[in-house]
Amino acid sequence: MIDPVSLTDAVSWRHGETEFLNENKSRKRSSLLQTPKGNLETVIVENERQGSFRTKYLITCERELDILEYCLDAILEVKDFSAAEAHVKKIRERIGEEAIDFQWPMQPYEMLCFPDTMTTVLLSYDRPVQFRRLMEKILRLDEHLLKAAASGGADFVFLGGPGAEMISPEFYENYLVPFSKEVTGMAHQNGLLVYSHICSPIEPMLKMGFYNKMGIDLFETLSEPPVGNIVSLEDAFSKLDHSICTRGNIGLDLLLNGGPDEIYAKSYGILKTAKEAGRKHILAASDYLFYDIPETNVEAMCRAVSDFC
Repeated sequence: MIDPVSLTDAVSWRHGETEFLNENKSRKRSSLLQTPKGNLETVIVENERQGSFRTKYLITCERELDILEYCLDAILEVKDFSAAEAHVKKIRERIGEEAIDFQWPMQPYEMLCFPDTMTTVLLSYDRPVQFRRLMEKILRLDEHLLKAAASGGADFVFLGGPGAEMISPEFYENYLVPFSKEVTGMAHQNGLLVYSHICSPIEPMLKMGFYNKMGIDLFETLSEPPVGNIVSLEDAFSKLDHSICTRGNIGLDLLLNGGPDEIYAKSYGILKTAKEAGRKHILAASDYLFYDIPETNVEAMCRAVSDFC
């Protein structure tokens, strides 16, 4: 992970003390982004065996976009991005020859993840001119960071995207598709591959061909209900460009509640379907594994891969 804000001295983070909640089963921490234009606060709560959740984002109203723009202008004044390159090199040295991917909120529409997704969409309507200007500036920042990541030895960069329950096809068409195409083009020019993860409903965006236009190399995940909303794996494969490798698609609900035999059959079936469709496919869970998923279920999934190969 690369924090673009850390590349400039014009703004600074001040992290508060960790507060323990619920008999020490949860941890709460607030951070303040200090700028000459004003301060922005974010709050993260980490629950035991559940991970971290941002309960307050840096930007919650449109007037705070001016602070984000100040931060972007300050980062873009930086002439030396060697610190980002050195960060990637350090990870490369630790990992060795294994493939690694790096991420930051590179999707221009994400606004560096200062606001949450729903607020971001509203801001695009409330401040359309400034919103697009900010996206253009983030695109210029990506150009520097992609070059630094490639020089540091990264293989992939991570391109996120919300599903159909978060934003509309119109927003995809106006913002996600054209700006994603710009980002992936720059990544490819630097010899990087692009990995995209959406673990929620992707129809009707899949049917409308949006993912085929974004320039991604690896797409995850094509999930049936209740995790996603594809009609079937065969149908999803038929709508996705053959040049795109896919990854998934064992639902976390099945891994959590199913038995080893069911997991094995589902896994083997996915591999068989992918082969019959002539697809490049990596069998995996639809998202990060829950802590409570039985090891026997994970072993069953791995055994299916071994037997199929």
